[in-house]
Amino acid sequence: MRWVRRILVVSLLVGTWWVGWEFVTRNQQPVSVHYVVGEFAEASLWKVILGAFFSGAGLVVLFTLWSSARSGLVARRYRKALNGLESEIHQLRNLPLAPDPDEPAELAASVPRARSATGRNA
Repeated sequence: MRWVRRILVVSLLVGTWWVGWEFVTRNQQPVSVHYVVGEFAEASLWKVILGAFFSGAGLVVLFTLWSSARSGLVARRYRKALNGLESEIHQLRNLPLAPDPDEPAELAASVPRARSATGRNA
């Protein structure tokens, strides 16, 4: 099985090398590039094409990194909010529903009461 994988890897490398060689030999003519703020001196067409390709790929990578960093920060903010809400639910579950009759009156008054649907204390 390893020899099949090695044959595939070697054939892929040789194929890539061959395609690259053909690309370079067929695109040797010199071109000049005019862009917004100036002009680039004459260079081989294959260099200009590869430069444009890698410039575009670099911009895509930068945009992807920026987008993933932004979504990561949003996810972190939502996780923090969720943890805060879960701790609040945990605290509310531990509150007594009614004051204990054996409890002193001043201690029962210090325990916050749950609000009813109308917004008034029960």
